[in-house]
Amino acid sequence: MFLIVGQGNPGVQYARTKHNVGFWVLDRLGSDFRRQGSAFIAEIRFLTATGEWISGLLVKPSTFYNATGVAVAPLARYYKISPERILVVHDELDLPPGRLRFKAGGSNAGNYGLESIATHLGTREFHRLRIGIGKPPTAEDGAGWVLTGFHPDLAPVMDRVVQAAAEAVQTWTLEGINVCQKKYNGLNLAEPPRSNEPEQAS
Repeated sequence: MFLIVGQGNPGVQYARTKHNVGFWVLDRLGSDFRRQGSAFIAEIRFLTATGEWISGLLVKPSTFYNATGVAVAPLARYYKISPERILVVHDELDLPPGRLRFKAGGSNAGNYGLESIATHLGTREFHRLRIGIGKPPTAEDGAGWVLTGFHPDLAPVMDRVVQAAAEAVQTWTLEGINVCQKKYNGLNLAEPPRSNEPEQAS
């Protein structure tokens, strides 16, 4: 059993903001969300190479971003899920758009939603999938930056990122974080896709 937690804010006014990219990834993975406690959850299953099914929950907290732990901790306790089987998908100011980065435990680097999860779980040892949103023009603009949308020119990049992140979640579930770090941490999805077609002589 595993938990995939998307960080974000509830409400249509926040749906397309940078802070909600975690929700975007979960929406790419499932659609049958139902209310349970302080979250909307959907069941998901992945098939292993040996033909076994591994099941888990997609979790979109109905709390606001900075209170994510209020939703996550009760679910983890109820389903007896260890921190290493919890993956939090969230936006990351320290990565540019187009980048993904897996991380296990460690500092929460000022992310109050991650700090809320750590406080309510009593540990920082859960896993994270960080999705780059880039830095604001100045440090003082940070709060407003995460609550605005991406520039329209970044729409194709973010679509590739969300698709790659959804695939990465499945890889994490089936193969673990070490495989994910090697496979995804070096990707730059902001680069245009390379064509496999041979160049034509002019």
